[in-house]
Amino acid sequence: MPAEGSICQQCGWDRSQDGPPTQDPADRKARIGVAAGIAVSYWVMFTLISGTSVAARPTRAAAPAVAVAEEPTYTPEPVTGEAIALGALPSGATTASAVVTKPGKLLTFKVADAKSASIQSHDALQYQFEVPETDQKCQLVGTLHGLGGFDRDLEMFLLTDDEYLFWHANPVAIPHSSWETTRGSETTLGYQLPGAGVYHLVISNVMSPASATVQVKAQVKCTR
Repeated sequence: MPAEGSICQQCGWDRSQDGPPTQDPADRKARIGVAAGIAVSYWVMFTLISGTSVAARPTRAAAPAVAVAEEPTYTPEPVTGEAIALGALPSGATTASAVVTKPGKLLTFKVADAKSASIQSHDALQYQFEVPETDQKCQLVGTLHGLGGFDRDLEMFLLTDDEYLFWHANPVAIPHSSWETTRGSETTLGYQLPGAGVYHLVISNVMSPASATVQVKAQVKCTR
């Protein structure tokens, strides 16, 4: 804009309107307030940035504590009296490997009939039986009764031959049975058998520190 010019050719401002800054006290207070607000804003921003930079610094994660699992100890008690070591047939058990039935007759045979079977602590009784090929529907039925009162440490379960071999390798483990495991010394049996094969009825006292005496009655009954 030329020195002798009075009106800007670009914005249209008239220089004749120029004058010294107003001395109005209200305007002066307003300018002071704006300046103070800007100063406070800069201070707040500086504080936030400083705090964020410290918080954003990466920290070394503490290594998680690794719990060392102790191997369970299994110390079988010596077997005496009527208790039978795991893996052997108890006295009085019936293995129906050669069950012969007449044509048309329903298959029925005894698996266990023990009036007083002793099971030492950390031991078990197992009754092995075999169901032959048949078109009949078979079921293992019976009862377990504790002579010394209710004992919750006793467990009864049915295993196939493969399941028994797996459990026998570690008898303190939970048995992988195709049927429900029952606990206690007052139990009624009712296991549906899927077909021919070797089965093991197990009364386990593995988890108990004391011996137990039980009555066991079990048989296989088949229907059409």
